[in-house]
Amino acid sequence: MSKTTSQILKNRALLWLGILCGMSLLVGALSFAYEVHSAKTSVERYVGIWEDDIARAKIFQGDPSLQNKILKQLKEVHAAVGTTEVQNPEQLQCAFSTDVPITYNSLPSGSMRVCFSALDLVLRSFLSPVFMVGILLSFFFIGFVVRREFLTRLHEQKLEAELALNKEIASISRQVAHDIRGPLMALTTLSRLSHEMSSEKKELLNLAVSRIGGIAEDLLNKGKKQEKTTTTEERKADDLSLVTETLLKEYRFSHPDVTFTLHKHIKSSEVPIALEAIKVQRILSNLLNNSLEALPAAEAAINLTLLERDEHWLLQIMDNGSGIPEDVLPKLMQEGFTHGKENGHGLGLYDAKKTLESIGGELQLRSRWGVGTQVVLLFPKNREAEAQIS
Repeated sequence: MSKTTSQILKNRALLWLGILCGMSLLVGALSFAYEVHSAKTSVERYVGIWEDDIARAKIFQGDPSLQNKILKQLKEVHAAVGTTEVQNPEQLQCAFSTDVPITYNSLPSGSMRVCFSALDLVLRSFLSPVFMVGILLSFFFIGFVVRREFLTRLHEQKLEAELALNKEIASISRQVAHDIRGPLMALTTLSRLSHEMSSEKKELLNLAVSRIGGIAEDLLNKGKKQEKTTTTEERKADDLSLVTETLLKEYRFSHPDVTFTLHKHIKSSEVPIALEAIKVQRILSNLLNNSLEALPAAEAAINLTLLERDEHWLLQIMDNGSGIPEDVLPKLMQEGFTHGKENGHGLGLYDAKKTLESIGGELQLRSRWGVGTQVVLLFPKNREAEAQIS
């Protein structure tokens, strides 16, 4: 199992903090270099404007207050200027300085050294737009990378959890399919020995045994994660009309107080679809069970209608139950959502929807509170099977 999200964040926090500090130092260094360059440029610009006056005052006038005047003006030009030396610039030593040549009438007249305050340069670096923008970009970059890594790890955890869950479900499916074979064998033997049972009841028992066997086989296939291959004969059994009629026989027998009707408005006797009979039975069983739970005590009825469209077979299931509240209806086909069932798992409608969508079909759900519910199943026509039938 992978680490939890909180553990991942803790383990990566120091790394990203170190990267952020490193980027901050880099941005600070760039900002400091920019401030030094800005200070030197400001001083050079000032000297370029006043160098003739400075040269005259230095060479011809011998003004003793010249240095103080220049220093005062330079501090107004740039706040980081600390000291300056005009007469003997080589005697002035400092960490951050600039030597500016002075000319008079285009002739060299010495130079001037200007020292900058390191503290002022650092403070101005932290307050400069370069530093602010650089820090913001660093935070944005780190945040983007961290978020991307977090989402990637989260997605990996989700996939690992789903894989583990699928393995567990596969194991349970194999176990259930294995365990169900014992009672299934007993039912099969009972159906053969039950001479006193009517032919109708025998048929229903055989249908039930066959359906349980199909469920067990389907569980085994899911457990092995293998697609069930079907022959031409099995494909002919994937007849929506036949599957529906067969299933209704079971429900009429097990629910004698409910009226089940099936109306067919189709041209052909067979309704071939590209879906295995066991999956169609599972979908219809879930939907019929939902309707049964909502039916009234008296005059309970479930009406099924089979229609043909240009590209689809349409199976409509209507009941006269209590209906579904409007605020609940949009959520019913979400995985894990259930309504009105104490032990419900929220898989029936979701599974039906996903199964139909896997073959290009669709499930539509309409309901009015206090009136009833209508479920419409759209099955794409199986053109290959239709060609074989014709």
